Amino acid sequence: MLRSMYSAISGLRNHQTKLDVIGNNISNVNTHGFKKSRTIFKDLISQNISNASGVTESRGGTNPKQVGLGATIAAIDTIHSTGSLQSTARTLDLAIDGDGYFQVADSVPGLNGFTDIKYTRAGNFYLDKNGYLVNMDGKYLVGYEATTYLTGASDQFLDADGLAKANPTNRLTVNEGKIYNGTTPVVITLSGANPPSGELQINLSTNELYFVDANGKQYTLVNGTQVKDESNNILTINTVTGLAGVGTTSLGNLINNFQGYTAELTGYKPIRIPTTAQSMSIGQDGIINFVDKNGALLVAGKIQLAKFSNTGGLEKVGSNYYQESSNSGAPLRGFPTEDGIGSIESGFLEMSNVDLSEEFTEMIVAQRGFQANARIITTSEQILEELINLKR
Repeated sequence: MLRSMYSAISGLRNHQTKLDVIGNNISNVNTHGFKKSRTIFKDLISQNISNASGVTESRGGTNPKQVGLGATIAAIDTIHSTGSLQSTARTLDLAIDGDGYFQVADSVPGLNGFTDIKYTRAGNFYLDKNGYLVNMDGKYLVGYEATTYLTGASDQFLDADGLAKANPTNRLTVNEGKIYNGTTPVVITLSGANPPSGELQINLSTNELYFVDANGKQYTLVNGTQVKDESNNILTINTVTGLAGVGTTSLGNLINNFQGYTAELTGYKPIRIPTTAQSMSIGQDGIINFVDKNGALLVAGKIQLAKFSNTGGLEKVGSNYYQESSNSGAPLRGFPTEDGIGSIESGFLEMSNVDLSEEFTEMIVAQRGFQANARIITTSEQILEELINLKR
């Protein structure tokens, strides 16, 4: 009698857990990127009343007689099926169509790399005040930064004679129109009693190199030794700093061999959109483009996603985040639309994959299961009461 009561108690506990899981699913029915869970039961050990017997010459075999001792939780699975995509018409709302997870993380000092990477399907991203792509918790969206280079003789540092050095990784970069040698801007000083100084800049919409002084006045570069302002006044360049060769020789070689610019993915860093950008777009391959202040279409970077061999092994850590576990496998990181990773849909958010009709059905099943196990306990208690009354 007690055996049936304890079996029923295990059933009550299991169905209560099932109701807890259902309740969590329903509470997150409108949580973007949420993945529902399900509860799987299994029976406990069974007590043998008699074992099975084999066939003999005079008698057939008999089956074992066993009484089960209840049930327990076999698994609480997370179902990683894709939810419906909801249109938002907002560029920074992103959804993954297919396999993969966004990676969000803190960044090490200097914004060079990432730490404490978490994985999520929730794609509501924002720009912080510095132009970096972050989520609602301020974590950076993991990706590759794109660097814009001048092409031509400036593909490499220039020596004092205006000749390219041998190291091809040292190139002049462009940041919001300004030209840098590493982190040093290329500065030009004009001759005169009070020689004005300014920076070498490029209009990426016209591929034109020009000089802008500290007051914002623009001068056309005539050659490596002179500039011409909007009134066609010719002024002589006095010094050039920031190139490998100090003086005008390197600048002249740069101007004569200048071909244009190119953008390359160079750093595993947070993606930054210049604050002067006029507009931006995100492609299905994860490439982020923006239009600069001069109307040129440039690349800001590319989003990286991650997929796992066993998504069911991912561990929920709250706030729509997952982390890898010992059974999820290591993340396979790659770009959208490559290596089996899904595409990115800009202007959409992935809804929860919770199906309310299914959850309500499961709720009824769990309720009736709980009720039936409770009835076992009350029935067993009534029988025990009858046994005790036999003594009276």
